[in-house]
Amino acid sequence: IQRVLLTLRDSLQTAFDYIGLSQQYPRRPSFEPDKYVSSTLLADTCPTTTGTDSSPVVPQPPHPFPNMTVYRLMTWMNSGSHQKSETEITRLVKDVMQARDFDARDLDGFSVKRSLRTLDRDRGQGPVAFPDDWLEKDIALDIPSKSKDDQARSFRISGFHYRPLISVIRSAFADIQANVFHLFPFKRIWKDPLSGHQERVFDELYTSDSWLEAQEHLYRQPREPGCSLERVIAGLMFFSDATHLATFGTAKAWPLYLYFGNLTKYARSAPKSGACHLVGFFPS
Repeated sequence: IQRVLLTLRDSLQTAFDYIGLSQQYPRRPSFEPDKYVSSTLLADTCPTTTGTDSSPVVPQPPHPFPNMTVYRLMTWMNSGSHQKSETEITRLVKDVMQARDFDARDLDGFSVKRSLRTLDRDRGQGPVAFPDDWLEKDIALDIPSKSKDDQARSFRISGFHYRPLISVIRSAFADIQANVFHLFPFKRIWKDPLSGHQERVFDELYTSDSWLEAQEHLYRQPREPGCSLERVIAGLMFFSDATHLATFGTAKAWPLYLYFGNLTKYARSAPKSGACHLVGFFPS
């Protein structure tokens, strides 16, 4: 007896909009994020997990300053012009005295000379404090040689600081910005309003064939026991570049950033979108 397996897909194609664009989903999505996004949904900083305490969190001061107040005052004194003008005084008030972490009580017994001597004695070997979700690990890389007959040489890197990607993904998908994440890939089609000719448009990661094929492969995988949640893909985009830490000298850091391809590039590339996640620091 010949058997025939029939697979039914609940596909969906949206109507063409006023510029002739339509979205063709191989499977019907549970929601449509392509709509007007209010500016209140875009954070000024990267998503963070907040507790029940609503009091402001004062960050730890950079080494070797005893508190953020002294750090801000010394940074102001060593920046800008040598002759403080009215503009500089205004900047002192706005950037230092009216800062949220400024506390006049920290200046009890303050001495400019003592703070300068502390900076002079410091050789940059002080402890570096990272948040609780950051980890430090020594990693080994196999560096290939010029000849294919020679074995790769192992190169050890000490002091690699990073955030586990699982915790970053959970934090991002729990944030309000995840409401506009594209969790279901689709084909974007453009239709010529005059001739009716249709063309495929590639403009986002979630409109690529690679994402569509990966999503279909995910659907074919067996479900986790007892789980009825939708299975979606998190598109991870990494970026790294050396960053100078001062306007003089050679002090620099080499951070590793993460973006989510599920977010449209128009929101992801906005300076204050909060879409950039710091996930690591390469030793340099």
